[in-house]
Amino acid sequence: MADRVLLGAFEGTYVFRASRPGYDVKNASLSSEKLSFDSRWPEIGNILSRGTFQISGNGPAQNVYFGTTYSSPPLVLVHMSGPSNDLSKWFPIDQAIWYDFNVSVFVFRDRFQVAKSDTNNLGPSQRTFRYVVMRNFYG
Repeated sequence: MADRVLLGAFEGTYVFRASRPGYDVKNASLSSEKLSFDSRWPEIGNILSRGTFQISGNGPAQNVYFGTTYSSPPLVLVHMSGPSNDLSKWFPIDQAIWYDFNVSVFVFRDRFQVAKSDTNNLGPSQRTFRYVVMRNFYG
């Protein structure tokens, strides 16, 4: 079985590197297509934009446009403030949070959208959302 994850010294520097199934991550000649991540890639994980916005009550979905259309959707990380818009608590928005809070994120090539419903545990309070948009050329 091939080693697939490396965190440490590699080719004279410290890296975090992961290979796709069946490929040895310690093989220095692996092409990008045979790796799932290499911290030395300059074009992945770079922050393209970040910001915050608020959604009050059962307001309409919020669209955040990237200002360009990418060939594939970028990586978008979104967090929601705590109850009663408590900015000392933040919840990551992922697929699992829909079941408890009815909040979801949809990522497109030109924008992302956050939809919030006041049902379940969320309640009608205003919430602040913070986001980071990052490059994801290797998907």
